[in-house]
Amino acid sequence: MDDKELERLIENIENIVPALTTDSTDEEKQNVLSQINTALQYAPQNADILTWKAFYYEAVGDYDNAIQIFEEVLKIKPDDEIIRNSIKHLHEYKNMVNEYNVTNNNGNSSDIYNSPSLLERLPLPLLITAKIIILAVVLYYCCPAMIFSFNDMRLLRIQNNIEYQTLRVNPLSEYDYLSKKQIYDMRKNYVMKSLFASESYEPSDLIFGQIQDNKPWWGSATCGQLDYKGDYHERIEGPSKVSAQMNNPDALVGLSLPFLPWSYEYNREFCTENYGKFLPVLIQYNKENSLIVVNYKLTRKFLKFRASVNGKNTRYPIQMSGLNARDFGYDYMYVFKSKNINMFSSDNNAESDVKTFTDYIHLGGSCKFKDGCNNISPMQYDKMFTVTRLPAEINLKLWKKKPLNKYIKADMYYRIIFDENI
Repeated sequence: MDDKELERLIENIENIVPALTTDSTDEEKQNVLSQINTALQYAPQNADILTWKAFYYEAVGDYDNAIQIFEEVLKIKPDDEIIRNSIKHLHEYKNMVNEYNVTNNNGNSSDIYNSPSLLERLPLPLLITAKIIILAVVLYYCCPAMIFSFNDMRLLRIQNNIEYQTLRVNPLSEYDYLSKKQIYDMRKNYVMKSLFASESYEPSDLIFGQIQDNKPWWGSATCGQLDYKGDYHERIEGPSKVSAQMNNPDALVGLSLPFLPWSYEYNREFCTENYGKFLPVLIQYNKENSLIVVNYKLTRKFLKFRASVNGKNTRYPIQMSGLNARDFGYDYMYVFKSKNINMFSSDNNAESDVKTFTDYIHLGGSCKFKDGCNNISPMQYDKMFTVTRLPAEINLKLWKKKPLNKYIKADMYYRIIFDENI
């Protein structure tokens, strides 16, 4: 069996396992298990196939085997929280079922449970329906990852085997002293050349409505000067920082440094090189999977730079900005998988639960130039992260309406990749 045949077999397994129930025929169950075992013969340590085998046992009610297989997966992927939670919730569900059975067998429950005549009088379809409803409720509250995360896992597995459309990356531009109408016209022009083109498009007033006419904008300076005594005109010079996002609507989630590091000799590379402007080097799109992939370049030296932020000695934090995402209605986000990434806040971050984008543009004083500059606000600590090694990767889920939970299939998937700039 070659790789393509194995891929097709796994895809078929993905389609048939979710349809299984305890009421499936023995022939149906055996057919599915046979296909899973065939796939494992050719890839015995494939965590995805093993996970589907665990889902198979869970679907047919064999919780002991499901837990055992999930534990094998955890040995291969020790940091997988979805698998860890699946084991935990299966143990809880199994214990709940056992306690119920013990109670009934010992005769300690009320007479209604010990009365076979009552159950015998209930129509069989009603009993089956009640069983399905109870099981669905239990799984919904105890094992949401098992129910909703199939698409997330599939997308991660096939990410290198799908075809992408390459989208245009537009350069930065200078917005200083332009009118609000001129800014809006530029924005509409870029949107009309993007995935989100629409004849009726107008920039969202919630996000862009506070732009001030004929004012300077935060420039693309990446470092602040020590012991500076001037008027801070350097901070508005050059291309405007926010244009990396506004000129590239397809990059739904932009990046920037929320804290301006001081210019030292040791970090001169970052202060003078272009990668600190966080303009994407590549944007790709796969329509079938509603997936946008955006690539950036970083250097190994960048990983060594440190700064004191709120009394914390840390690598330079990078903030995710939903300026474009909000403009197109994607208000909600969640980090469902990352590699060589640490969230800046140890708890209450975008990797722990669904978060809301709050980005907007207004006139602020952070640039310290006379009368202020148009810039993005606010600080969003829950969306800040540091890169620990290269290459690095963050996988996001974006929704237009608040999802029931973080495992719900996304309206748009968004992958940020950091490669090494040599």
